[in-house]
Amino acid sequence: MFGSEIYTDRRYWEIDLLRGIGITMMVVSNFVTDLQLFLGYNENPALWWFFARLTASTFVFASGLSMWISYSRTLGKSASPYRKYFKRFLKLFGLGLLITAVTYFLSITIHFGILHFLGLATLLGMLFYRFGRRNALWAAFFILGYLVLRNFHDGLWLLPVGIMPENYFTPDYFPIFPWFGVFLLGMTAGSVLYPDGRRKRDIGLPSSPLVHFLAFAGRHTLAIYLLHQPVLVGLLRLIYGPLPGLPI
Repeated sequence: MFGSEIYTDRRYWEIDLLRGIGITMMVVSNFVTDLQLFLGYNENPALWWFFARLTASTFVFASGLSMWISYSRTLGKSASPYRKYFKRFLKLFGLGLLITAVTYFLSITIHFGILHFLGLATLLGMLFYRFGRRNALWAAFFILGYLVLRNFHDGLWLLPVGIMPENYFTPDYFPIFPWFGVFLLGMTAGSVLYPDGRRKRDIGLPSSPLVHFLAFAGRHTLAIYLLHQPVLVGLLRLIYGPLPGLPI
């Protein structure tokens, strides 16, 4: 089921492994967030705050790395790859808007979450691809720029940039500043390790069942992301009954 035969020159197991680690960490982090929101869990808040940021950074970095490899290969086959990535933007951003609509009715609105961000990062990634390794400098600009923007407050319409209303809260928020900087770090790593979308050297797939399982998860991150919260919240309701703060 998780055999190495699935890997061809189109997929790299180490990329799927990194994505699988990221999505697994995200499931754990979001489960803790659910416990905090609905059941008042408040143990080790500093630890879980750090874990959430590490999780998000791992996942976004892996997405930037994947973008570099995918776009490099597409450029090698097509002089006009934009349609493919615009369709990807529409898919991801559209799913993000669907999540916005659903969470609005649950009174925990996600205005600009990970799917909104990844959709927009897909378009921006095409523009920044030309900079290659110099994207490390742009990454610093977006990450450090957040330290400035977080001191400003305005309405919801500036949320994608990183400017929030005062006392704003949402369980899932990925603004361009700083997260596109992390995405660009992934693209920078891709330009070094996979300069034309190909490995510099072959890496054998380990036989570890855990590696195979995580790589399998890494090939299905979107499905896992869309399904994991209904499953987690459903389990909590099954165990604890009606959850405080959840109007269903």
